[in-house]
Amino acid sequence: MKENAGWWVQLVVEVAIFVIGLAGNVFVLIIVHEKNARKTIHGIFVTSLAVADLFLLCFDSPVSILERFDVTSKAFNCRVHLTVVTTGYNAGLFTITSMAVHRCHIVTHPWGPKLKRNGAIIWVSLIWLAAFILVIPLIVLNKPTGNGCEEIWPTPGHRQAYTVCLMTIQYTMPLLITATCYIRIWLFLKSRPVFPNNSGLPNARETAGEENTRQSIVILKIVAVIAVLFLVFLLPTQVAWMLLDFRNISSDELWFASDILTRLHSCLNPVVYGVMNKQFRHRYVILLSRMFCCKRLELAPAQVAMP
Repeated sequence: MKENAGWWVQLVVEVAIFVIGLAGNVFVLIIVHEKNARKTIHGIFVTSLAVADLFLLCFDSPVSILERFDVTSKAFNCRVHLTVVTTGYNAGLFTITSMAVHRCHIVTHPWGPKLKRNGAIIWVSLIWLAAFILVIPLIVLNKPTGNGCEEIWPTPGHRQAYTVCLMTIQYTMPLLITATCYIRIWLFLKSRPVFPNNSGLPNARETAGEENTRQSIVILKIVAVIAVLFLVFLLPTQVAWMLLDFRNISSDELWFASDILTRLHSCLNPVVYGVMNKQFRHRYVILLSRMFCCKRLELAPAQVAMP
């Protein structure tokens, strides 16, 4: 009975995370693609992050839930599920790192050349290309077996080298890049006063392609929180793989916790937008009102605009 209770608890957690994450990220896409919002650089990065989260949630959670009812396809899990989930995972973390880099450039070079929309689209396209390239070894080496999927490497050393490479690219490098960006931002803001919007001074004026200073600081805080969540919630997955490949240690509890934290991370990004950005928060209320109260509320164009 104890195991049965634990099984139901895990099932409820997985279903709740899937539903909340799916609804939250769909809401983010709707809000970002309102008029005057989809054209911003930040909007392009947010779209990439929401799509990456949806890739992970929509392919990982249903498969995990169905496996609890012994409904599974080994060929699908090895060829499609693993490829899509890992690509979405990589694209999400690369997007978060890119958002930190872009925000660092905007803050530390307020009057310098700005990233154009076409440049941002190319940047995001390269993110997704790199995310897929990292998965190619798994596509080639993953084979369906009696126990599910197994990576057939020439030697254990090759497997370990790939795991180290993934941890470096997926975690260590983003950590260093993100930390460097925020240290640079902190040092810049520490040495330069921020004037109020009505001061009439140059650094309070809007720059091309960006909103005012106050909106920029809001975005900065949002990106910082998203980056911290990424660093904390995705660490257990890296630890689990390192223990498996270098110490041959595998714990069902650790794998379950790492999977849940990874999916939970995909749910939290929309929550961060809603808590820290009043425009997102207002749009959430509008969308929920339309869904559950059958009331059609309208926004003024200025309220829809996203920084």
